[in-house]
Parts: sequence; structure tokens; C-alpha cells
Amino acid sequence: MERLSENQLNSLIRDSGNSDVDLTVHVDIDTKAIAYGMLCSLYAKGELTELELERAVQKLDRLIERSKRNQQSTTTSIESKSTSHDRPEQSRRRSWIL
Repeated sequence: MERLSENQLNSLIRDSGNSDVDLTVHVDIDTKAIAYGMLCSLYAKGELTELELERAVQKLDRLIERSKRNQQSTTTSIESKSTSHDRPEQSRRRSWIL
């Protein structure tokens, strides 16, 4: 289902008449607050002990930190690989747009 929406969106953008414009949109939804809320809810309902809550929060924090490190290393490697000859569409753009 998600793939169909993405294809329709790409089709709308590509066929809009703005052929010299490339648009990439990245949406990042932060769900950390929801995860913390779920843990607190489980603790409040008595399904987790205080020790289990502490361990779960520590584990969540470690996972979040690992994810941040992975994102930073991925972003750094992509930026270092990116050069002007990798993107031929840049040479077609008018200088006043830059």
C-alpha cells in the first residue's frame, strides 16, 4: 500500500511540467516519546517492576544512541562520496537558480 502512494506521488511530481527540478523529501518521525510513554504505562499498570522499567529505559537509550551513530556515519559516507560529476543534472541548471 505504501509503495502505491509513493509511486503516485513520484508520478505527480515528475509529470508536473517542472522537468528541471528534482525534489526529494525525507520525512523522519521521532517515536522516542511514544516508546517512553509505553514503558511508563506498563509500569503504571503494574506489568513492569521498577527494575524492569529501568532496564528497559536504559536499553531504549542505547538503541537510540546506536541509531544516531549509524545515521551520522551513513550521512557522512554519502556526503563524502557525492561529487559534482555524480550529479549531471546540476550542469543543466541555470546559474541564477544556484
